[in-house]
Amino acid sequence: MSNLILPSLEISRFRAFEHLQIDHLNRVNLIVGKNNVGKTSLLEAIQLYARNGSPKFILELLEARDEKQVANLNNLSAIDFQDILPGLKYIFFGRKEITNLLETVRIGPVNDPNKTLTLTIGGFDFLNTVDDQGPRLSIHLGQQQLVNFSIHSSTYPRLPLTELKGIPCISISSNGLSRRLIGGLWDNIALTSLEQEIRAALQLIAPGTEAIGFVGDPLSGSGRIPIVKINNIEEPLPLRSLGDGMQRLFGIVLALVNARNGLLLIDEFENGLYYTVQPDVWRLIFQLARRLNTQVFATTHSWDCIEAFQKAAQEDTQDGALLIRLENIKGKIVPTLFDERKLGIATRDHIEVR
Repeated sequence: MSNLILPSLEISRFRAFEHLQIDHLNRVNLIVGKNNVGKTSLLEAIQLYARNGSPKFILELLEARDEKQVANLNNLSAIDFQDILPGLKYIFFGRKEITNLLETVRIGPVNDPNKTLTLTIGGFDFLNTVDDQGPRLSIHLGQQQLVNFSIHSSTYPRLPLTELKGIPCISISSNGLSRRLIGGLWDNIALTSLEQEIRAALQLIAPGTEAIGFVGDPLSGSGRIPIVKINNIEEPLPLRSLGDGMQRLFGIVLALVNARNGLLLIDEFENGLYYTVQPDVWRLIFQLARRLNTQVFATTHSWDCIEAFQKAAQEDTQDGALLIRLENIKGKIVPTLFDERKLGIATRDHIEVR
């Protein structure tokens, strides 16, 4: 699968990963493992890579985990660097205080320095800087410098929260997509053939689904509300009134069709989805991911989800599935890979892989 954005993955000194190396990846990748082994952190690392180490995304990461509280993040174009410096330690392995020693995160394909993202911070002891640049935050993709935020005085300047053009990437949290994001993603595909893909997906749960629309003020704080028309019901219904499964399925497929030539990340895939519908959802993901050239990474704790994934993968003729088990062995996170054959054996013999 040479056209994959990430044919392999190497992560160094990011969150729980001192060094994680996954020698090959597939079109659709399911990540499993016990709590606190880095499943969500792996998704974060991939998103950080896709967004070229965007300072704004770094701040979003800190805010999402209560590692740094920032009000009205969407309205900020810059922030006082000294306000976020204490929180930055959380994205580096070991969570050590940022001092004059350089800390560097590396994310990218294995043994491909030209496509490796490096994020370096350090030199914040003004009496003992580590090089002639002094304190700095620098971000590179290969040899290309994306950010070089140097500080040459005792007054910390404001860090511009600019987005860096990267790889299309949509991330779905365990709680789903926000209303505002859902509205924007729908506008991207409204009245196109991709809209029909979403309607067909919803029919997996509600076969009578005829149409989808949105109501509400796009400028309001709450965003617009998705509604659906069900046959034999005169008035359209709010999508949420049809249950968590419909809401989750809608978010997954809407994100997938918007991630063309990019990445889709799904945390806790099974949330809201009844086990009997999961094989059909995985089948749809395999089909659309290949057609739209999208690479998918999802996490789960559910054995039902693993069995559904294996069943859909077995039926897929393109060998596009991989299960990645993360395990903490003596303080080091180690991956074990299950291709479709090994995964089939594991599910047949009920071998615990979660």
